[in-house]
Amino acid sequence: MVSVAVSSRLVNFEARVNERRDNETARRITKSHARLVMKSKMPRCWWPIGHLRGWLGPSGFGSKSSWRDVIADLDPGSASRNCVLITGATAGIGFETLKAFCSTGATVVVGARDEARAKALACELMSKTTSIVRVLRLDLSCSKSVHAFVDAFLALNLKLTVLVNNAGIMPCPFDADSHRDLAFHVNFLNHFVLTQLLLESFDPAGARVINVTSEVYRFSYPEGIRFGKIDDDRGYDSVKSYAQSKLALLLWTRYQGEALRERGVQFFAVHPGSVATQGSARARKSSGWRGALLHCVGAPFVKSVECGAATTIYCALHPGASMYNRFGEYYFASCNPRGVREISRDATLARRLVEYAARELDASA
Repeated sequence: MVSVAVSSRLVNFEARVNERRDNETARRITKSHARLVMKSKMPRCWWPIGHLRGWLGPSGFGSKSSWRDVIADLDPGSASRNCVLITGATAGIGFETLKAFCSTGATVVVGARDEARAKALACELMSKTTSIVRVLRLDLSCSKSVHAFVDAFLALNLKLTVLVNNAGIMPCPFDADSHRDLAFHVNFLNHFVLTQLLLESFDPAGARVINVTSEVYRFSYPEGIRFGKIDDDRGYDSVKSYAQSKLALLLWTRYQGEALRERGVQFFAVHPGSVATQGSARARKSSGWRGALLHCVGAPFVKSVECGAATTIYCALHPGASMYNRFGEYYFASCNPRGVREISRDATLARRLVEYAARELDASA
């Protein structure tokens, strides 16, 4: 009887120890993980009704979630240890994304073409937050500028935990002066070059690369990528070329994400949504009747800038996004994974694109 009583007490003691351990583990798990476990019971953000009404998706966020909602869901202080590099952060969604990172106290490096404007904004943000913001000149239309920027960044001896390839140009006429498709070079190719040159500076403990793309990728040229004709003005279409650059970002994201997974580097592609910015207004005017039509159809779906920056912040900082990525999700919209067209999953096309970009990288060295 004594042995039975002792055994019973040991079992009860072990149960209490396990319960305490489970409680401590539960406290360490963020609210996002709990949401992911319960995702089957959560309302889905079905498009278009869910988008218009702001229904929450399985991540716990939706189309009306702002970057402030995402940051409020993080463990306090966890984001302040990040070192972030962001391109194109002096206006629109990019500046809002910069504000979000600064609100966490992270160290931020901004690559900007307009260095004076970027420094003024950095001073303003540093006066309001505990972040340290450094500005380095970067012109993504010029590969030499990219190399110079990387040299300047490496001299800072920082370990990068988040790289946000945000800079981009909207649909525009073919650049007759340089004889190049600027959208492809700025939006994709030189961001590819930038990322490859920065790989050695990524934090060995883990890093995330966020490529800002767009649902417009669906409207690229029939062949997807115009290899051999990228910088050819014959057959050039501003909207299709813009879409081509965004498709290239998607193809590269998946390809390189799989290649670097074992090194702890996660790649994400994000669609911010339709956001009213100066850049989108200029693009609408330059796209003629198609821009006017898309504006009319898309007006009810336009997000605020704070909501437009939310998906980038979610993928850059939230543990839920990292968990999704481990299970093969790489394209996000409204802070939730989104399906993609078959062409963006074409491994042969992706490999050909990366090989093309690698040759351009070698030529620019």
